[in-house]
Amino acid sequence: MKVHYLGPRCTFSELAAVRLANRLGVPAEMVPLSSMEAVAHSLSGPPQECDDHLFAVLPYYNYLEGLVQETLDLIYEHRMVIVGAQRVRIEWALGTPECGAHADRIYSHPKGLAQCSQYLWEHYPDAEMMSVASTAEGARIVCEAKAGLAVAGRQALVDCGLEIVAENIGNRRHGHSNFTDFYLLAKTEAAAIDPPEDNLTMIVVTPYADRPGLLAEILSQVAYHNLNNAKIHSRPAIDDVITDIEPQMFYLEIACHRNNPDFLRCIESIRYRLTPKEKEAEVLRVLGSYRRPRCA
Repeated sequence: MKVHYLGPRCTFSELAAVRLANRLGVPAEMVPLSSMEAVAHSLSGPPQECDDHLFAVLPYYNYLEGLVQETLDLIYEHRMVIVGAQRVRIEWALGTPECGAHADRIYSHPKGLAQCSQYLWEHYPDAEMMSVASTAEGARIVCEAKAGLAVAGRQALVDCGLEIVAENIGNRRHGHSNFTDFYLLAKTEAAAIDPPEDNLTMIVVTPYADRPGLLAEILSQVAYHNLNNAKIHSRPAIDDVITDIEPQMFYLEIACHRNNPDFLRCIESIRYRLTPKEKEAEVLRVLGSYRRPRCA
């Protein structure tokens, strides 16, 4: 069993991957990879007998910043299936080689810097924000240079031998702590790890048309079939289908399992209403079902 995730080690992605691997119930080899594209490619290729033993983990939603577009695109393009989800509380800390070290530069992944912007502006308004490949990489750079500050998870800072300057420095909204939700991805639905209760299902709808009330028509089918739409997100379509318009893709997260009878009737109704008669086009795809994520 292998679980591929966005590395390096000592990141929130690794923590999510470990928790998801534990839920698989069998020993798993954790494989950190250098990019989200590399993680997606780890599940690419022709079907193999060992497909049921290959998984990938990618972040898909952050409380402060919303859906992660790159992850959604990779799932769609590589035809991966969502088979589980895990929520990880994001608790940022600030580390330094030694207390009192010069702090003219602060290193972290762009997400780390963005999610701690309020604290960093208040305490280090003149520091230069240095974006690096990962939070763990930022900690390593500061450790080797023996200068600057790093924003990362506490464990990543400690593992690099840095002293903790401050903890829980992330931005807050509406009194909630920050968190990131991660998907467990596989090649087939058969690898699902969650029971069908309290599930969410992500679908993609690409209507190759443009008319008044089109989005309302899609959402009305969800409501008509007594389903709750938990999230919606749009982006320009990425399929190579030639049209006279610039179609949009709509990601809908619906509160039910993909085998729910009402859900099955809903998606068939949407397909019937939106599929162009003059061409073959995939107007709706079910990306997978997963237990509603909650902080442990």
